Amino acid sequence: MKRAAISNFFLFISALITLVVCVGCQESQKDLPTKGHTTMMASDDVYPVIKKEVDEFQGMYDQAHVKLLESSARDAVVQLLNDSVKVIAVARDLNDEERDVIKKYSLNVETYKIAYDGAVVLVNEHNILSQITVEQLKKILLGDFKLWSNVGAKGNGSRIVVAIGGPNSGMYEYINARITEGKPFASVIMPCASNEKVIEYVARHSNALGFVAQAYVDSAPPKTRILAVGDPNFKRDSTSPRLEYFQPYQAYIYQKYYPLCRTIYVFRNDPTEGVSLGITAFIAGAAGQKIFLSSGLVPATMPVRLVHIQSQ
Repeated sequence: MKRAAISNFFLFISALITLVVCVGCQESQKDLPTKGHTTMMASDDVYPVIKKEVDEFQGMYDQAHVKLLESSARDAVVQLLNDSVKVIAVARDLNDEERDVIKKYSLNVETYKIAYDGAVVLVNEHNILSQITVEQLKKILLGDFKLWSNVGAKGNGSRIVVAIGGPNSGMYEYINARITEGKPFASVIMPCASNEKVIEYVARHSNALGFVAQAYVDSAPPKTRILAVGDPNFKRDSTSPRLEYFQPYQAYIYQKYYPLCRTIYVFRNDPTEGVSLGITAFIAGAAGQKIFLSSGLVPATMPVRLVHIQSQ
């Protein structure tokens, strides 16, 4: 009887040790903000700068692994809501349809404003135009202005062709909402697979106008020029005597003088405190914000030192 009791005692101790070891293994395998794996998706118009963020984060934390994928803005949101990826970066807010999905399925999607950029308007280097208004862009996109001579490029009777990302891209959605107010574009559109393709098209075609993300144009790409943009509905103050045109400089984007400013967001759908939280915190923190600043974008969570630039 005594021998059976001793045997049962050792079986109990052995089982207890096994349980403790298993729990310890589970704890050691649990992802932490700077240890583990996650998949992140970035829309094509912000992918270059988000890749810099991810590379820097992984360089600082060698046990953190972020698989970064490139996609359209719409596909990134779909993958997030389907729980195929845990965190995304896109240059637009969620639309009503996407918010309805979040509400319907009680998803806990966290939203972070991380930076601001501009939609850059490019023309071919041979185009004499130097500036354009939001109203003129609207008339071009709706097909009311068909020729470059309609917008002040005297002697240029060529037809305008607009190069822009496809309907699922963040740039297409932004321009459609901001400039044409949801009205469908006319047949002037040349859909391009990426920002690089937009730049290539504008560089090769003297009659082209293109919209590209600021992350791709620290300065005007070869064989292109950046147009200054003016908004007839905007004045810096009540004493402004005339319409002003602004280039997409950081200071003008920060002050909202440049008419085509966009907000860049990170959305996270992950209840854990794993690597998706780590990369999000890094991007929103001081180190991540400096990367936006050095890439020509405007940080959203840290102070910005303004440099005065004369407007055109």
